[in-house]
Amino acid sequence: MVSSMGLSEVASAVSVGLPQLRGGVPQHSSVGNLFDQIGNYARANPPSLSFLSRRWKDVREWKVTARAKVFDRLSYRPPSVPFDARVVSKKKRRGYLQEDIVFRTTPYTEVPASVLVPTAGKPPYPAIVALHDHGGFYYFGREKLLEEDRRSTIFADFCNKLYQGVPYAAELARAGYVVLVIDAFYFGQRRLRIDTLPPGKADRLLHLGPDSDDFIVAFNELAGSYESLVAKTIFMAGTSWPGMIVWDDLRSVDYLLTRTEVDQHRVGCAGLSLGGFRSAYLAGCHSAVRSAVVTCWMSTFGPMLAGYAERHTWMCYTPDLYTDLDFPDIAGMATPNALLVQFGRYDALFPPDGKRQAADKLKLIYAKAGVPENFKASLYDTPHMFSVDMQQETIEWFDKTLKKER
Repeated sequence: MVSSMGLSEVASAVSVGLPQLRGGVPQHSSVGNLFDQIGNYARANPPSLSFLSRRWKDVREWKVTARAKVFDRLSYRPPSVPFDARVVSKKKRRGYLQEDIVFRTTPYTEVPASVLVPTAGKPPYPAIVALHDHGGFYYFGREKLLEEDRRSTIFADFCNKLYQGVPYAAELARAGYVVLVIDAFYFGQRRLRIDTLPPGKADRLLHLGPDSDDFIVAFNELAGSYESLVAKTIFMAGTSWPGMIVWDDLRSVDYLLTRTEVDQHRVGCAGLSLGGFRSAYLAGCHSAVRSAVVTCWMSTFGPMLAGYAERHTWMCYTPDLYTDLDFPDIAGMATPNALLVQFGRYDALFPPDGKRQAADKLKLIYAKAGVPENFKASLYDTPHMFSVDMQQETIEWFDKTLKKER
């Protein structure tokens, strides 16, 4: 079942949303008494740069200021370099051609990717950057969204659970879109290499068959245990994990715009979970993205502070951002371009209040910008997943917003 999320009071949409304190401690704080100091700081320093502030009249002026602040907080500023893209392999599939490629996003970063080009119709085609999830499954990245000739049982189970077994990047290509999928930092071909770790750190995996289900399970556990160390190292280097991921996603759009098969005026993005987080940033920060879908990663931050931080990856935390912009403000930077946000009613990774507040706030942002029709929030009776019905709504959304006559 899907329904449209309703608009509630303005105050609930723009409030900090922190839980009520009882003796200085919220009723359900994951960090116990320590939340007193943390929560009160957040309460005293609510996001100050929202477009809903009386300070802002012109959405374009707000976006210039807000985007500059986001890039400042992301703290990742590598120099741009030529893509130097090279094709690794090509394969004909039903309804499209798949190119596996590598391109550069920084002087020291090569990004493996797949480009799916429709074989029906005539170019230039509309294009989508499809963004893979986290899911605690690090061994694979872009493969989660692609058709594969062989899949391990554990990987097939994962894809069935999150995507109902549908490689939706392939479905988008068959629907007439050029689709680009990259491996995000720490996933797939960019995952942690166990042969580079200090002696003894990966001994358990050395005795397992490469690419076996047992190896993949053990690797995912190892990679999960390393997230905190990787995050500390990233912070110590003066940058942020979201900054590194968002940069590659932004450069992915730039690369797509160089492809002769792509209509530069009809580019979108979509993703589930971490992919939804990435989609929100990409839509908010890249002016070429005209339509976006964010699936199962949308909430105001306030209700998440007390009991939900432990449910999420280090990859989602941008230092000091919350004093400027809440997460729906990030996605709201996409306005006036089209934005669809899909929520799972039973998605336990996000608090119900946070979901409602985020939907309300985005509706208010789009209404204030004068384009309420360009935003939609859908609520599905699902857990944390990208169901077939959600995927179908995504394709219909892109058909409406990217295939319509310009």
